[in-house]
Amino acid sequence: MFVLRSKSPRRIQILSDLGFQFNAVPAEIDESSQPGENPLAYLERICKAKSIWTNPSDLALGIDTIVVLGDQILQKPGSDGEAMDILRLLSGRVHSVFSGGCFYENGAFDFFIEKTDVLFFPWNDIERERYLREASPFDKAGSYGIQDRASPVKEWYGSYLNVVGFPIRSFLQRADSWKQYWN
Repeated sequence: MFVLRSKSPRRIQILSDLGFQFNAVPAEIDESSQPGENPLAYLERICKAKSIWTNPSDLALGIDTIVVLGDQILQKPGSDGEAMDILRLLSGRVHSVFSGGCFYENGAFDFFIEKTDVLFFPWNDIERERYLREASPFDKAGSYGIQDRASPVKEWYGSYLNVVGFPIRSFLQRADSWKQYWN
């Protein structure tokens, strides 16, 4: 059995659109950063923790996406105020989006990662407030979705689906791991 350890509707849709047979069973883990932990070490730790599954012969996939400005991870906002602060911070600037994935099978981990750089429009508060009213930023790292109507994203350099939250290129390169679950 192939198990996606995520409740993300975007990840579920991507795997479904690709023709996979899988079960989505979200992982319930603590996603807090550890003191002094760099963003990429955080991402690897979280992806590995999400991928752990009870039946070792199944193929489990844990995925996470982080938005990074400098060396700071910009998590999912907890309030309108936090979302506005994050959008202000990113306005007119380039930041990086890292999506990591980890296959777990027979007690072994296979971690992979992709990076996409994203440039935001230099929005004012009125434009940011409009976006927050129309979009749903609370389940998205960095308070935005590249796929949202009237997204704050001006340009990106790398994979669009990586910013959506799925490291598609690295995933596809691991066909030996998942080909038996693909139609």
